[in-house]
Amino acid sequence: MDESAFLEQNAAREGVVVTSTGLQYEVIEEGDGDLPSTGQVVFTEYEGRTIDDQRFVSSNGIEYFRLNETILPGITDALTRMSEGSTYRLVIPPDLGYGDNPPQGTPVNCGSVLVFDMTLDSFLRDPEFFLADNELNDDITVTESGLQYRILEEGDGGEKPGPGSRVEVNYTGTFTNGFEFDSSPAGETVVFNAAGVIQGFAEGVQLMTPGAKYEFFLPPDIGYGNNPPQGSPIPTNVVLRFEIELVSIVE
Repeated sequence: MDESAFLEQNAAREGVVVTSTGLQYEVIEEGDGDLPSTGQVVFTEYEGRTIDDQRFVSSNGIEYFRLNETILPGITDALTRMSEGSTYRLVIPPDLGYGDNPPQGTPVNCGSVLVFDMTLDSFLRDPEFFLADNELNDDITVTESGLQYRILEEGDGGEKPGPGSRVEVNYTGTFTNGFEFDSSPAGETVVFNAAGVIQGFAEGVQLMTPGAKYEFFLPPDIGYGNNPPQGSPIPTNVVLRFEIELVSIVE
């Protein structure tokens, strides 16, 4: 299907920018944050339509993914031009979209031009950059392993857990942009063996006494690194932030 006439007409509209790759975009709202790069994890909301306004995809609230070769080139091109908080309307030519391989069961055809409304909520900074910057905060302590932590509340000064201790905790796990990926059930605590969790979490718990609340930042090599659990919402090679309350050491 030849939709080149639509591309020509859209390119002539006031406010439409045409890039060197052929991507067309219109700024709906300009943000004031930083711009992501290829390889970074972006948090977005989006809706994709054909030129006759048939929707074929949309996000369920904010979704996140890494900008790599599995993402449509037109989407990657657009997002690396957008600052955090921006909303753009994208018109993506076939060679930057699905080309001759449209998704089955959708109104997208071979050679379809795609129209996306895309909002960039935020993105995750490279771990090395984030950790180096975070370390500069006066209230951050860095351990030999690279674990970073902040004391939110001191404990009762009692005994600290050992590597084989069973501990009772409340916790919340987020990415560095504040997006939550895990937490203990509301109103409930979780009991586990300190040796049975990822290295950074285990090390952090052993720094605390009962009653303490700490905030931890886990570099990838003491988090999940390149091997997050199968089906996990955690991307590879990201910094994890945990807020942990050590309720008690279980006998």
